[in-house]
Amino acid sequence: MQTKRKDLMTIYMLRNAFSTLFIALISFIISLIAYYHCTWIEALQRLFLVNIYTTLYFLLIWLLNYMIFEISKIIYDTYEKLLSYKLCIVLLLMAIIVFWIPMRDLFQWNFSLLFVLIALRQVKQLWIHKKRP
Repeated sequence: MQTKRKDLMTIYMLRNAFSTLFIALISFIISLIAYYHCTWIEALQRLFLVNIYTTLYFLLIWLLNYMIFEISKIIYDTYEKLLSYKLCIVLLLMAIIVFWIPMRDLFQWNFSLLFVLIALRQVKQLWIHKKRP
């Protein structure tokens, strides 16, 4: 029983890591395409093959995304009884506001998509909690 729980925890953590990786990757590709006026394949090459600093910056943004996502999960689990769908609406509004605040497009896309991911996770948790007796 304990091994099954550890396996599920590992799967959940990998799923979260891949979702935050996907958000960082999409944000970087959109930003590189806009900056260099290139195709998405060339943006991938610029991200991983051309410059080590760009790749390290990408990994740093991914780590930041993962930490923010995990902290939001901890906060949600702590205050689960107090939270409702209103917080999800607030997170979606924050995603829209961040997208329109003048800042680098990398951060606009990154934080907007991250807020949407956190809101979707909380909607899923609220829905699962509602189904449980």
